[in-house]
Amino acid sequence: MKNDSYYILSNPIAGAGKANKIFNQFKKDLTQRSKSYQAHKSEYAGHIKEICQNIKNHKNIIIIGGDGTFHEAINGLMLNENVEALTIGFLPGGTGNSFMYDLHAPTYSKAMPKLLNGKTKKIDVLQLDLNGKREYAFNIVGWGLVSDINILSEKLRFLGSSRYTLASIYYIFRKKLRSAVIRIDGKKREDKYLFIMCLNTIHTGKGMKAAPNALLDDGLLDIILLDSKITMIGLLFLLPKIFTGEHIESKYVEYLQAKSLSIDPKKDEILNIDGENKLKTPVKISVIQQKINIFY
Repeated sequence: MKNDSYYILSNPIAGAGKANKIFNQFKKDLTQRSKSYQAHKSEYAGHIKEICQNIKNHKNIIIIGGDGTFHEAINGLMLNENVEALTIGFLPGGTGNSFMYDLHAPTYSKAMPKLLNGKTKKIDVLQLDLNGKREYAFNIVGWGLVSDINILSEKLRFLGSSRYTLASIYYIFRKKLRSAVIRIDGKKREDKYLFIMCLNTIHTGKGMKAAPNALLDDGLLDIILLDSKITMIGLLFLLPKIFTGEHIESKYVEYLQAKSLSIDPKKDEILNIDGENKLKTPVKISVIQQKINIFY
């Protein structure tokens, strides 16, 4: 493996051109520092996953894109038999880049030096088992209201970042409850929920502190359950507090840490997996502790 060079993978459509600009800037910065590299752009959906699954002769892998691009890369790396010998770096080329907030590097100027200083750490990966299919996540698995908001906001992309606010308000006033059997570390609970979030990171979305006590390497899921008894007005005041982490102080929010979580609703629906609307419940989520080595 080439230990002193960088293998750069970029999603050219991420961030409406932002990833391309960072791709070019990073190559320029590496050249100025006499660092060797190979650089490639993905050509179709799933391409980065394929490349990451088959990387053999490179050690330092740099992914440029948003959370969706990172999700692809993680799923490819988890199928790579050499994954534990690789070190992965991330540059924020998407619109949300929630993962980069956990790395204290939401901008290129903060992220780039971390890729050059050699400091690394191993982080956890979430393993999802869904109807015989296996998927991996690094950020969030959301069900209920959080999935609804994500699905609608995708349809409102033309509105820019305000699409999340408008989608949230729409679903707050609908206040759709869902019945589900859940198991937390094997203990069964059955109730109605507005949403369930399971996180590996503090942040989700564009800098929201959904799980303020989360650590990337503690082997635990951070689980947020929202009580169905909250009123629409209460919900309207609660959701903005997710940006500061104050929502966990609400009597309607239950914040737990556990090794595993399963969600089995009466009606199976699409999940929010690392910001992507994909795959359906039922789902069992567990943690693979300190599996991937990243620049930090």
